Amino acid sequence: MSNSRVVDGPGFRIRYDGEPGYLRAHVFDGTDSLEVSTAMWRMLGEECRAVGASRMLVLEELHATVDVADVSQVIDSMVDAGLAAVRIAFVELLDDIQGSEHGEILCLERGITNRTFSDEASAHRWLRYGD
Repeated sequence: MSNSRVVDGPGFRIRYDGEPGYLRAHVFDGTDSLEVSTAMWRMLGEECRAVGASRMLVLEELHATVDVADVSQVIDSMVDAGLAAVRIAFVELLDDIQGSEHGEILCLERGITNRTFSDEASAHRWLRYGD
């Protein structure tokens, strides 16, 4: 992978890898919460703008999960971060698929193209080639 770098966020780390045609972001080393998710999406939006990415593969490897009642606020933070302009393949590595799928529905309602996966290969295929 080319151009790999790790940055520290508030309560997590992100490894960015520039892949041909998309940005790959592995979020790890933390515990998910409303504050962590909000900061994560803000940082991911900033990175997309900085590198000109219109497609992003996010691998989330955080412990715990955001409360279902807070998912709407997380999606609002994605909109605020400018991610409606980015096609996002989201891979839940620690098996919070139900919460992520709820978020996927809210993303669609707010104009964000986002799909949730449980493995990177399927996410990569969708991100690169569509349905």
